[in-house]
Amino acid sequence: MKILKFVRKNFFFLILTVVVLVNIVVSMRVNLFRYNNFDFGKFDLGNMSQMLWNTLHGRFMYLTDYFGTNLPRWAMSHVDPLILIFLPLFVLYQHPLTLVFSQFIMVILSAYLVYKIAYLRLESKAASALIGVSYLLYPALGYINAWTGFHAVTAAIPFFFGAFYLFEKMYIEKKFSRKNLIIFWVLLILVMAGKEQLPLYVFIFSLFILLFRQVKEEGKKFYQTVTGRLGLEMLVVSFVWFVLAFFIIIPAYSHYRVEGYNRFAKEIGIADDETRDVSQPNYFLNRYEAFGESYSDIMVGMFLDHKKTIRIFFGGDRIDNLLKTFSPVLFLPLAYPQILVIAAPDFLINYLTSADGVGTAEIINHRISMIIPVLFISSIYAIGSFADTLSSFVKKRPKIKKGIQVFLSLSMVVSGLYTAFTYNSPIYLWIDQAVRKRVSAAEYDPEGVWRSNLEVGDVVRLPDLDNKDVDCAEKIVGLIPKNASVTGPDYLGAHLSLRETYAIFPALYTSADYVIVDVFSRKILTILEANENLVRDITAEIIKSKDHELVTGCGNLFVFKKVGIHDKSDLLPMQEKFSYPAKYTYDILFGTELADYEYPKQVVRGVTEKFKLVFFKRESDSLNGFVMYMTFMNTATGRLYEIANLPSFSLIQPADWDSDRYYIEELDVNFPNFLDPGEYRVFVGMSNKVKTRNLYIGNIIIL
Repeated sequence: MKILKFVRKNFFFLILTVVVLVNIVVSMRVNLFRYNNFDFGKFDLGNMSQMLWNTLHGRFMYLTDYFGTNLPRWAMSHVDPLILIFLPLFVLYQHPLTLVFSQFIMVILSAYLVYKIAYLRLESKAASALIGVSYLLYPALGYINAWTGFHAVTAAIPFFFGAFYLFEKMYIEKKFSRKNLIIFWVLLILVMAGKEQLPLYVFIFSLFILLFRQVKEEGKKFYQTVTGRLGLEMLVVSFVWFVLAFFIIIPAYSHYRVEGYNRFAKEIGIADDETRDVSQPNYFLNRYEAFGESYSDIMVGMFLDHKKTIRIFFGGDRIDNLLKTFSPVLFLPLAYPQILVIAAPDFLINYLTSADGVGTAEIINHRISMIIPVLFISSIYAIGSFADTLSSFVKKRPKIKKGIQVFLSLSMVVSGLYTAFTYNSPIYLWIDQAVRKRVSAAEYDPEGVWRSNLEVGDVVRLPDLDNKDVDCAEKIVGLIPKNASVTGPDYLGAHLSLRETYAIFPALYTSADYVIVDVFSRKILTILEANENLVRDITAEIIKSKDHELVTGCGNLFVFKKVGIHDKSDLLPMQEKFSYPAKYTYDILFGTELADYEYPKQVVRGVTEKFKLVFFKRESDSLNGFVMYMTFMNTATGRLYEIANLPSFSLIQPADWDSDRYYIEELDVNFPNFLDPGEYRVFVGMSNKVKTRNLYIGNIIIL
């Protein structure tokens, strides 16, 4: 009976608790899958965990930037020391997922703070619990909890909820105790530590207190009252912090970034005019270049040229982003602008970017984080305002008031459910995503090839070279020593973050202990708007370098170790010939033939062996976008091992092959120790992700 009585009394709160637990479990599963699938990279989870690891090793909040420079976080134009509160947990378990799990648990548990704020305003357990549920259903929150890894600005969410709740409770009860005020200030400081623009949230919050939350005290002027003093103190502290972060700390440390970029540009041989405003006092100023080039120009431009400001704010896909932001909460925040305006800093920052390809306003982006608590607090107060106003016109006011509150809160839940699926919130669509992944993976039939009897020269269709071979990446990560400096692709950056230096290739390619080449790497090209041949040309340098030795390769990844000067042939491993004594005319695809091949029939794992492939380009069809690769199929298990042909990627790509020419490719193949020993079928393949063909050329024994 006691249990039933407890359930009846706390029915809606228990529903909220069930939804909280489901969110935690699903978020845990999705994040674990995404980490193991290498969906979290150096930017940004790798950077965050590297900062904590470096802090533990005496380098306070240091990380490796885009261009291979080890520098303090604020040199990258971000001031977000809130991450340091996770240091004790990180000491106990040094892993990137420590940050991710801690953050989403905090953000999900914030549903209880939503409940508390709603109950404080509405005095309805049902309505308060329903609003808490709608918070957990909010699509952008799903992306934040399952998609974006860790960001201090997201971790600030519960502290803002807590600060607002504590103030409102003190205001309603008219009890501003010293203890509560200390806790309130601690929460505000944690909010402001979340990111450089968050002091503006506290600044506008202080204006809300000064304008709408004055407590009158007899014989005192407004600035002498407890709320007047508190509001003014918040205004001054937040303004000073904002100025300190934006106009002093970030510009003062920008020279580290500029000097690092100059070294990087010199190392890879790019011109100074490709800096993309790296030399600016704030790295992100170029996003607002339509308004000016400096802090002052941009702010004045936004204020004076209001037509341009409005055009950019509502231009492009901004309207769609606004709909996705406000429709889950039924546009209720617009009915309570005095609280909604607290989120103005992020709305302006996110919606006034004029640079192409910068999706800062999208709900899948972590930059929406602090807008979310403001949306729900203003929704709560809008519901309260509607209920008060509408119920004042009818009899039985308390029942009507509660009914309106529950109706609007339930409507938010329905809208949350609908938009969670409509906008593909990963928390609520993780099963669908898993099914789709399995369906797409079944497009090819390697098992059918494994069980078939093949003759040399047969052409089959196996899976193409994966852009991100997870099994391969996992093994590669295990090969890298803990204290080694590394340059590699972005998506390995989270797994290899617990070290002093992890740069994005090709940064530090001449000095890092290990160079991991991804033949599909494009991150640095996007950042610099550089020529797509940059990665190819630098890879060619590494192949020819007498300082670097191939350790192993699999899939699209190749690992080189800097060993110093050693014996290496001066002959390039990719040669173009007008004539060649062809032995075969095995057609692969688009008039490309295999004219000859040589490889050892027996190899030892960990020992580099020579493979030779001779291709003949018979027809003039373009091979643009094609990658040549080899596949090895275990005859006993059917498991596949793929490896890209590095010379034809980096020296003379298929796109550059001329018709009636022979292309002789000498491959250094070092089978990794994690590969199962046994007999393997050998295939030569070519793929452009649309067309894929694989030519069977015989078997090999791997010991």
